[in-house]
Amino acid sequence: MLYFVLVLAGFGAQLGPVIGLPVAVESPTPYRAIGDLTHLGDFAELLPFIVSGAFALALVAAMDALLCAKIVMPADAKKVDGDPLLMRLGVGNLLSACFGGITSGINIGPSLANRAFGAKTSLSVLINAAILLLMSSVLFPVVSYIPRVVLSATIMVIAVQHVDPWSIDLVRRIRTSASRQRGLMLLDLLVVAVVAALSVTINIALAVFLGIVIAIALFVVRMSRSNIRRRYNCDKIHSRKARTPEEAALLEKRGGDILVLELQGVLFFGSAEMLSDDTERASAAGMRTIILDLRRVTEIDATGARILAEIQTSLARKNQHLALALAKNSQTAARLSEAGIIEAIGTGCVFEDIDRAIEWAEDELIRTDAKDTKSDEIPLASVDLLSTLTSTEREAIERHTRRETFPRGKIIFREGDPGQELFIVTKGRASAYLKQINGGEIRLATFAPGTIFGELATLDAGPRSASVVADDDVVCYVLSDQQFAVLAKDAPSVAIKLLSGLGRELSRRLRRANQTIHQLET
Repeated sequence: MLYFVLVLAGFGAQLGPVIGLPVAVESPTPYRAIGDLTHLGDFAELLPFIVSGAFALALVAAMDALLCAKIVMPADAKKVDGDPLLMRLGVGNLLSACFGGITSGINIGPSLANRAFGAKTSLSVLINAAILLLMSSVLFPVVSYIPRVVLSATIMVIAVQHVDPWSIDLVRRIRTSASRQRGLMLLDLLVVAVVAALSVTINIALAVFLGIVIAIALFVVRMSRSNIRRRYNCDKIHSRKARTPEEAALLEKRGGDILVLELQGVLFFGSAEMLSDDTERASAAGMRTIILDLRRVTEIDATGARILAEIQTSLARKNQHLALALAKNSQTAARLSEAGIIEAIGTGCVFEDIDRAIEWAEDELIRTDAKDTKSDEIPLASVDLLSTLTSTEREAIERHTRRETFPRGKIIFREGDPGQELFIVTKGRASAYLKQINGGEIRLATFAPGTIFGELATLDAGPRSASVVADDDVVCYVLSDQQFAVLAKDAPSVAIKLLSGLGRELSRRLRRANQTIHQLET
């Protein structure tokens, strides 16, 4: 309306013409000449061009339809089945071509507008199609009076509206991300810009195919990068197994000989070869054990599995060890098992989580380096909690405790049970487990001779926070609440020293946890 007002005011030369389709004047309908191929010459010569063009358009339209369907559907809607969708669009395009139509698919603009104004069923699509049919037939002459400047402005508005939020968010993240991530995101943005420019200036089919080629090339480049997510030595980060002061001191000194490499992504010939180079350098630096955390590896091919076997063989020749942390029922575990890699490495060196793998490596280090590796029952004097007490004071504690043995696999107490006893381990090992929401269990700690567990019961009398199971035949000295009350009455100074020792033990555990968190976060 504004256009025609300005034309009447004498500004028509500056505004440009209307669309003015000549066919709309010559014929009341644009469909009269459809099917007349006499002006095309030899149709057989054009057939290869038509078939190749149709195939290219089919690929582009299929990808565009699936992407548009994902964008148009709300987050809480039922997932769209791609096969029936493409079948319906294909049949629709075949029928449309019989009446002179061009390749079409899901149009994001009208679809989003429909949904925004309350469209819930396919009736809105039929109404839209009916209006388009009406405009292109009965009202076709009227369409010719649409001003070109108005149509151009409308197209520009739609183009701006169709700049997807992902690209806008990508530009924002490029400004705020670290330098390494910024380079990868700039490549993604470059692909988007190149494909968009080629689509406008040359040909949309060619642009899409070039975009696919560029994306494949970038994928290969990224997959050839090292997939080591994190690396750390175990002189600061330890397993959850409680150690005696002597063992803890040894691990602080020699734990650096244990190296953990956390991997992620795809492990194939490129990334696996780089991993082999990294382990070779670590081996040359004197690492005694190398642990590969494969729980975040999403795929591994035959070449990657083969290189893992070569890494194990190379380390074994140097009397060094390789261990794997691997989820039991994962696809990676199945692939390594099929390839015989787990058998070659040895099931004793494959663990469900990284904590158990580190514990095994620590046990191996202690076994070979510790001066005393006997597994006999230790006296109470060797328990760190009681190391500051005199022999008379330790005898007082021993009189107020009872000695108990728990066979391997015995549940000493369960999570949620009333907490009424403290346990001092003098032989064997016991592990604490916490229930998970999915029904599984996670190991919190393993208690070795000379350590204690259940001490929170003495301090707060609350329920057990975890279940404890005997890993071996375990011998413990058990101090109950009642016996501690008697000890506090008979020998108050000893009870005070015992509580002070419990405070030191809890403080030591908290410091270790803080140190581990600090190492993992840096």
